[in-house]
Amino acid sequence: VVERQHVTTPATELASSQRRKNQAMYACNVPGCKSTFTRHFNLKGHMRSHLDIKPFACKWAGCKKSFARAHDCKRHEALHLNYRPFTCEGCKKTFARLDALKRH
Repeated sequence: VVERQHVTTPATELASSQRRKNQAMYACNVPGCKSTFTRHFNLKGHMRSHLDIKPFACKWAGCKKSFARAHDCKRHEALHLNYRPFTCEGCKKTFARLDALKRH
């Protein structure tokens, strides 16, 4: 089994810690990972990311991508539809995800 140390971005880690500082009941026990969760279900999905377990496969023909969490798979599948609801007001480039627009 391949173990990955960091599966979240620093921004996600900061948002997570601020949002759940007093609510989190479940913590990741992987050394160096500070992720915490309010539900055991979410911790289980997070652990699959560390262990590189990806039971959720994209259903699009010819696509071989798979994911540790169902919501990540659904977000990926939406890319096949070329749904890009986020637009840069400066250059009019469109993005499938808000975080991609913000990075732009």
